[in-house]
Amino acid sequence: MSLADEQTLEALDFASVRDRVIGATNTQRGRVLATSLTPLTDFGAVRRAQEQTGEMRELVVGADFHVDRANDTSTLTESAAIGRTLPAAELRAVADTAAAAAAAYKGTRARPSEILDAVTAPYSPLNDLVRALTDAIDERGIVQDRASAALGRIRRGMSQAQADARERVGSIARSGHRAIQDSVVTIREGRFVVPIKGEFVGEFPGIVHDTSSSGQTFFVEPLAALESNNRLRTLRLEEEREVARILDSLSREVGQRAPQIEANVEMLARLDLLAAKVAIARAMDANAPELSDRPEINVVRGRHPLLGTRAVPQSLALDDQTRLLVISGPNMGGKTVALKLVGLFVAMTYCGMQLPAALGTRVGRFTRVIADIGDEQSIAENASTFSAHLRRMREILDGADERTLVLVDEVGGGTEPNAGAALAVAFLERLLAVHAGAIVTTHATELKLFAHACGSVVNASVRFDPQTFAPTFELDVGAPGQSLAFPLAHAMGIDGAIIERAQTLLDSQEREYESALAELAQRNAELAVQRDRTAAEHRRLTEREVQLAAARDALERERRSFTERAEARMAQALREFVAELQRRAAENAVRPKVTASQSALLDRTVEAIRKDLGIVAPALAGGDTGAIAQGDRVMIGSLGQEGVVAEDYGDTVLVAMGSLKTVVSKSNLRRLGSPTRQVRATGDGGAARLEASARTMAELDVRGKRYIEAEPIVDRWIDEAVLAGNSPLRLIHGKGTGMLGRGLQEFLRAHPSVESVRFGDSQEGEGGVTIVELRP
Repeated sequence: MSLADEQTLEALDFASVRDRVIGATNTQRGRVLATSLTPLTDFGAVRRAQEQTGEMRELVVGADFHVDRANDTSTLTESAAIGRTLPAAELRAVADTAAAAAAAYKGTRARPSEILDAVTAPYSPLNDLVRALTDAIDERGIVQDRASAALGRIRRGMSQAQADARERVGSIARSGHRAIQDSVVTIREGRFVVPIKGEFVGEFPGIVHDTSSSGQTFFVEPLAALESNNRLRTLRLEEEREVARILDSLSREVGQRAPQIEANVEMLARLDLLAAKVAIARAMDANAPELSDRPEINVVRGRHPLLGTRAVPQSLALDDQTRLLVISGPNMGGKTVALKLVGLFVAMTYCGMQLPAALGTRVGRFTRVIADIGDEQSIAENASTFSAHLRRMREILDGADERTLVLVDEVGGGTEPNAGAALAVAFLERLLAVHAGAIVTTHATELKLFAHACGSVVNASVRFDPQTFAPTFELDVGAPGQSLAFPLAHAMGIDGAIIERAQTLLDSQEREYESALAELAQRNAELAVQRDRTAAEHRRLTEREVQLAAARDALERERRSFTERAEARMAQALREFVAELQRRAAENAVRPKVTASQSALLDRTVEAIRKDLGIVAPALAGGDTGAIAQGDRVMIGSLGQEGVVAEDYGDTVLVAMGSLKTVVSKSNLRRLGSPTRQVRATGDGGAARLEASARTMAELDVRGKRYIEAEPIVDRWIDEAVLAGNSPLRLIHGKGTGMLGRGLQEFLRAHPSVESVRFGDSQEGEGGVTIVELRP
């Protein structure tokens, strides 16, 4: 059983939607699939179809996926499979279609998807077959010279033979013989000939192949060119045989691969159909509907798919609380459009198509959608009589249940109004009894009152302008609509006396109802206008807020970017400044020393630059200024440089950066590592600690250490002695092999702060001690 019968699909103008999908396909097989597109009945299949369309849309948008144009080659592959040799053009068509399938398959790999993998699973690579076909046959369907070595050789011979025959016949044509009509060489029956005057044909030796229409000119093959023409003819026969052999061989290959080719073409068609659905969805600015297992539908600002930019967004819902919607209002106000919109949305959803509606639009699980829509606005005009409507009513009620969606235009119409209204109420009551969902349109007051009295039935009306009574084609759910017969008659120029007479003919209860309904409709229309204005203002403010937030974020990103660039440039400048100081110190062989006032001046200068640029100094996180002590590795915030604390002066410290030393406030430092205080050298000569050397500053014992361990200790000892003004110094390294002493002396002689180096005398420790004199 189908979801919707042909009458319903025709009434909904579903064919016009399907035609758009057909027009968006690029392959013959894809067009066939689109032509047979109908709503699915299995809701699980509907879910898969929606997922496939969604995945394809992401692929099209994210990876620029597309399907190349391709023919349906099923008849060609079937012919090849039973042994028929295909012409070159048909073989090339097979190659192009197989290549299009390969390109589409490769395109799906750009964004891996389990959903689309199920579509492409039947694909088989046919690269060797495609290559063989395209190498042998060009786009025009002509077998190329490279199709085989023999064909290339034959065609080269043909070119030479053709040139020889043309030249031989041409020389005869230019000989000036009186029998020759013209010196132009022509071809008749594949042989080069010369035009001979009729009266001299007997004088010219050769074979006649043709005559002119007047009979005055004979086309004769000179005997002198017979051998050349025969050779050319022989080569042409060889070419035909070789081409036939090539086509037969290629056809056999196609026949052997016919099942794989057919599977690939089918895969290509399915991808083509999905891409066509995506193209239509993007053109309509559509979104994927939410799917629900409940028999419900919730349309959020839905637009009729066939009205394009003329479509007015509509919102309505059928759910557990609202099982039946009664839409009333003036003719040509949009009632039928709303009815068809709902039916089309369900049909499109069940075809795997996305809907031109806002996010949040939801379509539930129905097993049957049936419509009775017949008016002058239908694309397929319906000339139904009341009896036909009754037959349709019977079809609707047969088998109606909670998963049936019923759509009826002008329910109960086509007969005497009171009887029709009574029949319509009974019809709707039966639908409610079986819990079916339904949307109907009406002009009958009885149906409006029925909807007002039933809890699961809701009135709805098409909105109109309260001043001009012109329809706005918008739907107001919750209020019944007026027919506006009298206002519209007045607006159309009907005599006022006639209108007054018509009003008096209404009974008093009808007039009171119409009056109350008119007042309610007027108030509702005014409120709707105000609500729209408020909503528009809210959207404007929301958009403005979003724009301001985006501008603020952009400014903040620019500020952070500028800060980072400025900080990086300042750090670079400070590094270059420090490097320059170190370079000059090395050139002058003088230990540079920055005073506290100079350091403070540098800090103030850097801070002033930061203030002018509007940037914040980098925070020195993780630092405990009270814990900073001699020997610690620290980061100088203002300079962006690392150094080692050489002296602790309380609130300030002396920091060594290579050969450069500066006094820095502890608040401008961040501690990077623990101090290396333990420098004891184990061995025969005893031990020495950095604390002891800091107290005496005149002697250091590094016995038992390797040179690589002793060298940095000695370097720091020299720096501290320079600061303390101690000289000479006594370095105890022991005798041993003598390597430690010699190495340290070489290091000390190259040190810029050392004046002289010598071994100690007999009173000073001889070769186990080095005496160091510092520069003044």
